[in-house]
Order: sequence, then structure tokens, then C-alpha cells
Amino acid sequence: MKIKEITIENFRSYYGKNIIKFNDGLVLFIGDNGDGKTTFFEALEWLFDTSTQNMDSRLISEKKISELPQNESDTLRVALIFEHDGEKIVEKSFSFKKNAKNEVRTEDFQFKGWMNNANERVQIHGGKLLDRYFEAAIRKYCLFKGEENLNVFNNPEALRYLIETFSNIREFDPYYTGNEDNNMGFIDYAEDLSRKAYEKAMKSDKQNSQREGEIRSNLDNFRLKLSNVRQRLKTNRTNANNYSTKLTEIENSKEASTLLKDINERLKSLDEKKRKAEGFISEDYTTKLLDDMWILCGFSPIFKEYQEKVNAFSKEKRKLEDEDKRQKGKEEAFKEISNSLSNGVIPLSIYIPDENTMKEMISDEFCKVCGREAKEGSDAYNFMVDKLNELLKSQQPKERKEEVSLFQNNYAKELEQKSISLGYNQEDINNLINTIRCKIDLNEARKAEVRKIQVSIDLEEDNKKKLLSQNNTFTEEQLQNAYENIKNWFDYRNEAEKQIIILESEEKELESQLKIEQEAYDKLAKCSVASTYSKVHKAFNKIQSAFKYGKEKNTSDFLRLLEEKANKYLEKLNIDGFHGIIRII
Repeated sequence: MKIKEITIENFRSYYGKNIIKFNDGLVLFIGDNGDGKTTFFEALEWLFDTSTQNMDSRLISEKKISELPQNESDTLRVALIFEHDGEKIVEKSFSFKKNAKNEVRTEDFQFKGWMNNANERVQIHGGKLLDRYFEAAIRKYCLFKGEENLNVFNNPEALRYLIETFSNIREFDPYYTGNEDNNMGFIDYAEDLSRKAYEKAMKSDKQNSQREGEIRSNLDNFRLKLSNVRQRLKTNRTNANNYSTKLTEIENSKEASTLLKDINERLKSLDEKKRKAEGFISEDYTTKLLDDMWILCGFSPIFKEYQEKVNAFSKEKRKLEDEDKRQKGKEEAFKEISNSLSNGVIPLSIYIPDENTMKEMISDEFCKVCGREAKEGSDAYNFMVDKLNELLKSQQPKERKEEVSLFQNNYAKELEQKSISLGYNQEDINNLINTIRCKIDLNEARKAEVRKIQVSIDLEEDNKKKLLSQNNTFTEEQLQNAYENIKNWFDYRNEAEKQIIILESEEKELESQLKIEQEAYDKLAKCSVASTYSKVHKAFNKIQSAFKYGKEKNTSDFLRLLEEKANKYLEKLNIDGFHGIIRII
């Protein structure tokens, strides 16, 4: 396959339509972090994926989404033109649309391919075209998204794929797999079956039954121990490899992790700054209308009119009260004068003469004031009796006559007090408008500060998204926790490597003991009816060893050839430059 042209349209950082043409020779992509080098390979990876219909909206260019008018649609598309027995085209695309709520919907997935048939261009499904001319297994290892992925030997599956695909090792599988589970080839099966037949024949030998039982018990015991050791050895090798891979990935993602840490610290600082600024914003204007009397900010002209009305009313009230007092005074004076002048003379005081003298004169029927006789029943006598009664009446407690106030509820006084109280606060009331204006201006200034901080937060969030979009090894949480896990991963890897050394030693020791017991078991079989079964089992065992050696040699020969070829290309890529030497172990 020879790629001639790639078109990437609205795929992540590739805004609009971008056409990349490939000429003869080496093609280099040069750019800073975040310029889209890795995204180029991700676009091809999306195109080469023939197993899923991926219309994830996160694949769409954010710039295109932001510029797209509501209820209008556009297209994400990746197309490849290549030469392989003639020119071929494969294109994958889908449409996207932004609704009134600014939500992005995807639809109309297309995967098309075109190829020349004689003089005619024929359309076929894009996935079928790729599978026909670009095998899926090869596509998996032809894209390197970042320098750390160039080291394919960090991935056991990659190396296994190279060996199984390009060497003759697959030819051994029908005969020998080397697995201890049920996935056995013919030789594995024959060796296992012959061993069981051999042991069955040995059990039937009555002459050596006791010794056979002892040795077979030892053999079973050693085989069980050896199986357990090998299983633990396999687990520890897997763990050591996994933790080594994690540590390598962390080292390779060190820059991304450091950048993410810096971004998150800035975001934390900005969020705290924004929270404090928002805490200073207080727009409880409705509450302050009554609680802080802001409603009075336009009260001055109303208050002036109120004072004028209260003063006028107060003046009228005092006038009416004065008139009322004068009227009552006139009535009292008139009454007194009327009583005094009823006989045309000015009477003596009510206490002259006194009570005892009056009683004495009435008893004697003689007026000792004028010196004349006053017989009972006469006018003089009756006058003295009336005078005495009037005196006695005056000495009795007087009944207070309840006076009715002219203004019974005294609302006028309350209005006057309110007027005086508001008068004292008039300066504060007049300043309310300034207080309100200052409060609103302060809140607006703080909201402007919050908006400014939010712009910085949005910028940091964009940088964070761009950084994470370029990192496919770790999630954000894993990047944040990466260096916290380093010590544990080092400890786990070192512990696994220590266990590997111990278990390998145990494995050799058990294999040696098993071999000794097996030789004793075979020696016992020479003089028994199981001799033939022993020979058959030995033959299959040697054939199994030969297949094992052949498979290992085939693998090592392929890796040596791969090593030689790799070093030749390494030398060509570094003409007149320093380079190392590749060794595959």
C-alpha cells in the first residue's frame, strides 16, 4: 500500500477541510505540543476501525461547534487515497447538528470505498475495502501516537503478534503448544496419555507395587509443587512486567503529569479567587428596600409636603383648643357672676358666718348679723337655712365632671412626633441615593472581576482538555496520582523480581528432584510388565522435547533476523549520526 493523500475535516483540532499530500521520500510532521501531530494518527485510527460505528461528538472540532449556528449541520470526515493494484479511496464520515439548547447531535454515519475495476470506478463498503487490502492485525501496529508507543516490545502482545505472524511458529501449534492447560497439541496429548498408560501398567505390577506406590506418590507430590511454583512464577513475571510498564509509562508521561499538576493548581487558585469575589457580591436590594429604608431614597419632597401638612394641622389644632378654652372660661365666669348678682348685691363668702353661728341663729330665730328677728317660716329664717345648707353642701366632696377633649385620640401629637423624628434623620435619608448607587457600583465591579476570572478559568480548562486529548496512556485521575503511586509500584516490581529469583531456584530444584524420582521409576519398570509402556512414554517425551527445542529455536532465529533487519534500518535512519544497537532478548 502506498498512501497518496489524506483529507481530515472537522476532526478535533483539524478545523475545516485539511488535505495532506504524500510525495516520494520521507514525510515529516514538525510542531509543538498540541499542534495536532498525535491527532493526525488518531484520525487515521478512527478511519481504520472497521469494527464499530463511532459517532462520538467529542471527535468534532470544538471551534467548528462554537461557530456553528443553531439548527444548522456540518460534517466530520476522514478520507484516504492509496495505491494498491490501482488507486483506491476509503472515506468515513458523519453529520452533526447543534440545536437551540446548544446540544450537539450526530447522525448519518457513512463508510464508503471506491476502487477501479477495468475502466470503471466501483463503490464498495469502506470497511470491506480496508480489510481486503490492509489487514486489521497490521493496521494495529502501523500507527504510533507518541514516542512512547514506538517501543512495541514493551507490549508482550505486540512481540507475540510479530512472531506468530512472520515466523513459522504457528506450524508447531497442531503438534506442540507447551501449555499445561487443556490447550494441547498432538504431541502434548500423546505424551500425557502415554504417561498415564505407563503409570497404569506400573500399578498392575504386583511384584513392585509397594515401591511403585512410594515413587509415584513422590512424583505426584513433586509435579504438584512444580505446577504451583510455575504458576506463582508466571504471576510474578506478569506483575514485574506490568509494574515495569507502568513505571515506563509514568516516566514517558512525566511532562504531561507536570503540566496537568500546574494547570490544576492554577485552576484551584482561580476557583478560590472566584468564590471569594462572588462571596462579596450582595444583591439583596429587595430586602434593603424596607430593612434599610432604601424605599425612602425619594422621600425628601414627600417629607416636605408632609411637614407642611402637619404644621398646618397643628396650628389649626392649637387655634381650636384656644377657642375652646376661652369658651369654657366664659361659661364658668358667667355662671359665677349670675349666682353672685342674682339679688343685686354682693354676697358674703359662703363661710361667713361659720357653721356653728348659722346653726345658733336658726335655733334662736334671730339674725345676729343684721340684729333682726327671724321667725321660723319667715323669709329671713329660710334665707339662713338655705345659707347653712349651701355651706354644708360646699363641704361635701365635689363630683368631678369628666371633660371631653376636643381631640380625643391625640393623633395630631403622634403626627408631630413622627415629623420631628424624620426631621432628625433627613440627612441620612437624603444620602440614601448615594449609598444605593455605591452599593450597585461595587457589586458591578465585583461581577466584572468574576467574569474576568472566569475567562482565565475557561482558558485553563481549554489547555487541560487539549493536554488530556493528546494523552492516551493515562486518565486525568491517573496522571494526578501517577507520582503518588511510583513508590508502591517500585516496591511491587522489586518484590516480584525477588520472588522470580527465588521461584526459579525452586523450579530448578524441583525439576532435579522430579528427574531423580522419574529415573528411579523408569529403572523399576525395566524388570516389570510396564517396560514397553515406559519405552513408548520415553519416545513421546523425547519427541515433545524436540518440538519444544524446535519451537524455541524457530523463535530465536526469527528474533535474531528481526534484530539484524532492525539494526540495518537504524543505521540507514542515522547516516553519519550516533546511534545505538538493538538487542532483542
